[in-house]
Amino acid sequence: MISSIKSVCMMPMSFCLVRFSVISSLVFVVVLQAQPSLPEPVISEREFRFREVEQRALDLSKRLSEMTGTEPIELIDRNRSLSPVRYESSAQRAFDVLPGPLEEIEPELVEPNEEIKPVVFASKVQRVVPTTQQRKGDYYIMPFLGLAFSSESKWKDEVDSFTLDGDVGNLLGAKLGRRWDNWLATIMVAYQYLDYEDISYLASDTNNLNSLISNEESYSLSLSGGYSIPITEKLSHNGAVGLGMAWRRNFVQRKVKISDELGWGDPLSEVFSSLVFTYELSLGFEYLFVNNFSGYCGYRLMGLSSNKSFEGAFQHLLELGVGANF
Repeated sequence: MISSIKSVCMMPMSFCLVRFSVISSLVFVVVLQAQPSLPEPVISEREFRFREVEQRALDLSKRLSEMTGTEPIELIDRNRSLSPVRYESSAQRAFDVLPGPLEEIEPELVEPNEEIKPVVFASKVQRVVPTTQQRKGDYYIMPFLGLAFSSESKWKDEVDSFTLDGDVGNLLGAKLGRRWDNWLATIMVAYQYLDYEDISYLASDTNNLNSLISNEESYSLSLSGGYSIPITEKLSHNGAVGLGMAWRRNFVQRKVKISDELGWGDPLSEVFSSLVFTYELSLGFEYLFVNNFSGYCGYRLMGLSSNKSFEGAFQHLLELGVGANF
């Protein structure tokens, strides 16, 4: 026994190290085999759901290919069965068995309840008065009639000059107008007739008594513009100025008294006519009384230039009309 121990001790040191390493390896293998094995590998739920979706896509592709006559979709390197797949190593299996990361539950934000106050806008609403155009329309046509007055008219013959006092006459006409807001423009045609009073005078050359009768007619065409002021919803006041032309005709008849025994001689008549220039100013009231019909009452001053032996004259015209708005 002592001799064997001596022989072992006499072995070289390297041989002892080799034997120790072999024995350690055998022990490590035995320990690994003694550990309990992991259960049969299974696929994860996520991969299983993915494969189900993949399989449904393949089935739909196959059905569409049968309907359209095309080739279905083919996947590359796909495990065609849904059976569990054996993993490459036990470490991978152990990692897959571990639970996933914990989901962090974010705290619910509670907004403070603030009382919502209504927004009140401070504004001032001003009442807008409708214009004459909005109330009555863009256009209007109005026939009218009335009375004509003349202050005086002067006429002179080869010897004397006479002043004729006007009497009451009449007028007739029509207006056609256009409105822009409260502004208006009017075209008017009218006929005026006036009588002058009989005058008696002594002729300066014969000292005989003379009687003079005269009248005047005029046909006028004028264009005027003006402004209308609404007073109420239906009543408005307007004024306008205008210019135009007229054909003026003056008639004069003169009689001479020869003597008391012989009486009056034959009358002598003269007519003077020409185209004259006119200018006018008008003021009036217009009332919308039913639907689109309105009435008008106003005054118009018309001036006429001279007509040969008759000097210029002014006519005062009172008008009354009923018209339509459209």
